[in-house]
Amino acid sequence: MRDPELEVLTALDAAPSHVYELKFRLEERDLHKSHSDLYKMINSLERRGLVSYVRKASDVGPERKVYSITDAGRKALLDARRSGIGLIIADYYLLVAATFQELMVAEFESDRPLARIALLTDPFRGEQAALFAAATADLTGEIPERWLISRERRVTEGFLPVAAAQENLPFRDQTFDLVIAPALAGADLTTALPEIARILAQGAQLVTFLPFAGEMAETSLIGGFLLREIATFFPEMRIWQQVDFFKKLDAHFEVMSVNYLDLSLIFCRPKDKTL
Repeated sequence: MRDPELEVLTALDAAPSHVYELKFRLEERDLHKSHSDLYKMINSLERRGLVSYVRKASDVGPERKVYSITDAGRKALLDARRSGIGLIIADYYLLVAATFQELMVAEFESDRPLARIALLTDPFRGEQAALFAAATADLTGEIPERWLISRERRVTEGFLPVAAAQENLPFRDQTFDLVIAPALAGADLTTALPEIARILAQGAQLVTFLPFAGEMAETSLIGGFLLREIATFFPEMRIWQQVDFFKKLDAHFEVMSVNYLDLSLIFCRPKDKTL
């Protein structure tokens, strides 16, 4: 549902306007409001300090109020846009988690036994970390030992929690049969990858994701829009070019990628250092 007040703020952010001109500009955006309703919205926005006006002479009648967005209004508009893109990202990660479950079924149906696994959720926090903990729990219920590793020591039913950073994991060499790291693209790969490779047993795998690749901007208008919005509102989210991310992984692992709906699910086995 479109928010008419946000549409008004968006129009005024582009250029100041009097109400009659504003009505015409909103209709160009396919938002139709009567003059009465538009005045009510403008008055409400003004009372909340989101717009202000100056009086300007008119060539065809009395003075007109020309409205402009205020700094507070611009902040409200940016906060709304940030919230909106956040919802899109949250929905996308629901798809990522569902895809992870679908593509990982074969791994858990293979003949190779999995006795000990680790889920590394950093730098995910809150709902995103919980989402992948739940997805992993659904897939791994028969595995005897499951560890959930995060700086915040996330407590989740069915997992043994441990507080640790990915670049300093408190486990012996070759401890785990499988490591799942859904947010590895946002970690410090220079320090995290050697540690993950160290704790993987012979023949074990790291499974990770590249949910947002820079190449999306080249192949999809929606992907390009999403990457620009992420850069604007979530600059802490690192967007890798897929080729650069794979080069980092290739330094420590034999890498296989499965692509699905612009998402790369990546399976990595540590390289044999004796070769």
